[in-house]
Amino acid sequence: MSNLAINRTGNPHFFAHKVVTKSSSNNPSSFENILNQQVGSSTPAVTNRSKIASTGVSDDAPKEYKDRVLAQMKYEIAHGHTKDMEWTENGYIPKLRSLCSPEYYAVRDRLEAYYQTPEGQKESLLFDNAAVKAIVQDKEGNVIAKFYADNISGTDPQNITNAMWDGREGSLSTDESISQLEKRADLTVIHYSDSQKVTNLDVLRYEVTHAKKQIKQNPEFRDTYNKMAKAMHPEMTQDVGDVLAFQERILAA
Repeated sequence: MSNLAINRTGNPHFFAHKVVTKSSSNNPSSFENILNQQVGSSTPAVTNRSKIASTGVSDDAPKEYKDRVLAQMKYEIAHGHTKDMEWTENGYIPKLRSLCSPEYYAVRDRLEAYYQTPEGQKESLLFDNAAVKAIVQDKEGNVIAKFYADNISGTDPQNITNAMWDGREGSLSTDESISQLEKRADLTVIHYSDSQKVTNLDVLRYEVTHAKKQIKQNPEFRDTYNKMAKAMHPEMTQDVGDVLAFQERILAA
């Protein structure tokens, strides 16, 4: 069983050691050019907000999280995934289940299976994390770390930072980590503003595009990328032989 939890909306969330940084707006890159074309095109425009009566999220929750849960419910309604919702005269609400009830475990297992599919992975990339605050690239342009806008999470499989996230050991905050990484000549840190709403799916589009270009020059890079991509995407809990091919299926879903 993967490290999967179900929140009050019935949606799974994956928890992993993550890291990210801000990008410098005066340092344009191919990554930024691609994102300028792609950001905002990932999530379908779903209107009719009246179809949702409640997200089940506490009013005390951060606005960013409430907005993300609302967007995910709208996404699921648009794609016909309303099995875990209940219709009321005012619109959809999440079905509330008793923790540890047979129904809870049945839903957990079904959602876990769904999130192993390309369609489920795409939804995970869109909604499981806060917006990307910054990414870190190596000299070849590969994404090797990410920081999220909640300032308490990121992805750093190479442990290039010493940030503090989710109660783990570390001495630096997200912004301090970013500042340290920006001083390194072998790395490029790219920041994104709150208004850009860059998602993990947007980053994946760049990663796949960039990897395919590198593979054309050196076919052996595919194996290197597969290992790198698996580490950079902890939401991929399934056993995938060719990660790049699976990621292309995610983008096409």
